[in-house]
Amino acid sequence: MDPVMDAAETLHQDEAVLLATALVDYVAASADLQVMFIKGPAATMMGLRENHVSADVDVLVRPEDLDRIVELLGARGWLERPSGVSVVRRYSHSRTLYHPQWNCDIDVHDRFPGIEATPGRAFDTLWLGRQYLVMAAKSVAVPSVPAAVIFQALHSLRAMDEIRHQREYSGLLERVDSSMHQDVLDLAVELKATAALQPLLDDLGVAALPFRHDSVSEEWRHRTSVQGTGTAYLAALMESPWRAKPRVLTRAIFPSRATLRERNLQLDNSVTGLLRAHLARWRRGVAGLPAAARKIRDSSRG
Repeated sequence: MDPVMDAAETLHQDEAVLLATALVDYVAASADLQVMFIKGPAATMMGLRENHVSADVDVLVRPEDLDRIVELLGARGWLERPSGVSVVRRYSHSRTLYHPQWNCDIDVHDRFPGIEATPGRAFDTLWLGRQYLVMAAKSVAVPSVPAAVIFQALHSLRAMDEIRHQREYSGLLERVDSSMHQDVLDLAVELKATAALQPLLDDLGVAALPFRHDSVSEEWRHRTSVQGTGTAYLAALMESPWRAKPRVLTRAIFPSRATLRERNLQLDNSVTGLLRAHLARWRRGVAGLPAAARKIRDSSRG
C-alpha cells in the first residue's frame, strides 16, 4: 500500500489540492513536460479571489502532451472520470481524473474556453510570462498575474447566471489594479481572447479599440448557453437535423450507464439501482427544463 496515498485519504480538501498539485508537477518534470497550474490556489495566492477551498487541481499542458500526462497519472492510480455528456455535441478542453484515495480531482486542460489562439501558441505565450509559487513545499509554474486575471474572468463569464460566478467576477474587478489594465488588454489581444472578454474589457475601461473581435466564436456561444447536461441535450435536440432528433431524445431520456456514473461513481448496477438513478435524473431534468429553455432562448437572441 502506498503511504502517500494512505495519507491522502485523511487530508483536508485544501491540503489534498496542494499536494496533488505538487504530485502533478513532479510527474510532469520527471518526463520533461511543461505544465502550468491555473485558477484555484494560484489565484488566491495572487490576491485575485477570496480564500476558499478548490474542488480540484486545474493544470494546463501543451496539447501534444495531454495523453502523456493522463497516462503518467494513470500509472499512479488516477482514473479518467466517465463523461456521459459526450453523447451530445460539445467542445472538449480538458480531461478530468480522480483517485479512489484522494478527495480532489485533477482537471488536465490542453486549452481554455474563450482563448481563440491555437492551443500550442497560447501555451507558448502563457509559458513565456510564467511565474512560480510554492505549493506543498514545491515551486510550481503558474500564469503571470494578467494571465491569471484572464483565466478567472473567463471562468466566471462562462456562467454569469450563477450567483457564485457573479460574486467571483465582482470580486475580481475589485482586485485588478488599474496599473494592470493595459497588460491584461495586451495579453488578451495576443491570446485572441478579446471577444469572450468583452465584458471585462468594458468594465476595465479598455474596450473601444479597433482590433477588438466583433463577435465571439461558436464554441464560446455554446459554452455560455450550455451549462448542464439538461441544457446540453436540449441544445443538441434543437440543433440536430430531424433524422437525428429521435436518437438525441432517446439518449436524453434513457442515458447510458456511463452517463449515470458521471454523477455517481458508486452507481448501483442492479435493476433497482439503475431505475432509482433514472428516476432521480428524470426529476432533475423536469425541474431544470424551464431554466434550460430560457437559457437557450436568451442565447439565440444574443
